[in-house]
Order: sequence, then C-alpha cells, then structure tokens
Amino acid sequence: MKNLKGILYILLSTICFGVMPLLAKVSYRNGLNSYNLLFLRFLFAAIFLTYYIWNKKIKVKLKLKEIIYIFIIGLLGYTSTAITLFSSYNYIPIGLSGMILHLYPVIVTLLSLIIYKEKININIILSLILSIMGIYLLVGEKYYSISIKGMQLAFAAAVFYSLYVIGASNKILKNINSYVLTFYISIIAAISMFTICIYKNQLSFSLNFNSLVSVLLLSFISTIIALTAFMEGVKIIGPTQSAILGNLEPIVGMILGIVMLGESFNFYIIIGSLFIVLSAIVICLRK
Repeated sequence: MKNLKGILYILLSTICFGVMPLLAKVSYRNGLNSYNLLFLRFLFAAIFLTYYIWNKKIKVKLKLKEIIYIFIIGLLGYTSTAITLFSSYNYIPIGLSGMILHLYPVIVTLLSLIIYKEKININIILSLILSIMGIYLLVGEKYYSISIKGMQLAFAAAVFYSLYVIGASNKILKNINSYVLTFYISIIAAISMFTICIYKNQLSFSLNFNSLVSVLLLSFISTIIALTAFMEGVKIIGPTQSAILGNLEPIVGMILGIVMLGESFNFYIIIGSLFIVLSAIVICLRK
C-alpha cells in the first residue's frame, strides 16, 4: 500500500509537469521570454507557498547542512533543468524537448548504480528498453532539420534533472516537509532567475491577461503541486522507479498538444506512446 501511495504521488506530479510545455507556449505567444517566464513562475510559486506555510503554521527552520544541500540540488538540479529546458523551446518543438528530457531515467539508473549501489532486475531493464524505444518512435523523423543547439540544451536538461532526482531521494531530505522543500527550491530558483534577468537586461513585469493566467497556472500546477507530489513520491519509491514512471509525462504533453494545439498524430506516436505506458506498468509491477 505504501508503494502504491508513492506511485500515485509520482503520477500526479507527472500530469502536472505534463501541462507545463502548453502553458509555456501560451506565455511565449503572449510576449514573455524564457528567463522572464521562469523568474515569474518561481516568484509566484514562492508567494503561494509562503501563504500556505504561514497559514498552516509549518516550521521552515532547517539545519545548516539541510539548507546547503537544498541549495545545491535547487541550483544545480532544478534551476539548471528549468533554464536549459525552457531555452531549448526557442530552438526545437516543445514536444521534442520533452521527449529528449525523458531520457533521464537511463541516466538516473546509471547514477543509482554508482551512488546508491541500487540493484537492477529484469523489470527495470525491460522498462528502460521500452521507454527508450517509445521515445525513439515518438521523435521518429523529427530529428531531421532540427537545431543541434536545441537538442543539446534538452539533453543537458535531462542530465541536470537526473541529478535532481538522485539528490531528492537523499536521506538528508527524508524528514523535511515537502512544502518546505518546494518553498526553498522556489526561492533559490526565483533568485537565480532574477539575477540572470538583470544580467541580460530582460526583467519585465509587463503582462497581459493570457500571460498572467498562464504564469499563475504554471506556478501553482507545474511547480507547487508537481514538485511537492514528486518529493513525496520519490521518498517512498526511490529515484529509479520515480524516473521511469515520469516517462508518462510526454504522453500528457502529447495529448494536450493534439487537443489544444492541433499537433500531428500518427502511427509512430500511437506505438511510441504504448511503449512508454508499458514501461510504466512494468516498473509498477516490480514488487
């Protein structure tokens, strides 16, 4: 039952992260650039969380060791992931960025072998094979005439996110409230993005109604709920299973892209999506 609870947390996180590309695209169409969008996203998330934590009287005081560790994974893990991923949206289709990002389960598995001496069984191997095949089919012929820089940025995001997944499962964070963790990560990310915006002279609070709504939804759904649910889930089922279950995220993005943006839908998308769903089922049956 405990493992099921962890799986449900990760699935909730996956759905919330899955709507992120759609909201980002709406924001870009309404005048925001990637750095400004990320700053506002994390700023609003921090404001929402400040109110929630204050209202619930949740203690935010942490040990120095915990703060330093959160700063490291927040900056080198999550913030770096956001910067590289959202920057890749400027060069390649959002759907393709998401697919490349979801190569991270392979990286997480390799890192888990090295760092946590995690054992690999047939279920994990089969899930990795299915997820890689699924991603390959979903990308398909899209690799042709695609910006190399955009693909490099998306792959860098996969590496940074792998480090974040590994870091989030460390025992140092086990007893820290997930809302507090998300609060600190949002603060770190907001300060980082503010600094970059100032350096690049791209700080702007000029928002129309559509961009404001998309930023608020991005902050609440794809940051607070997504990060908090992920933190809870990864504590229960570990980094490898969390990473592989996260491969359902591009399915959510794909469906939204087809329904909301009229993106293409073909045989390769159907089969690739099936492989990714099967990879999640296999890892759920691991125990």
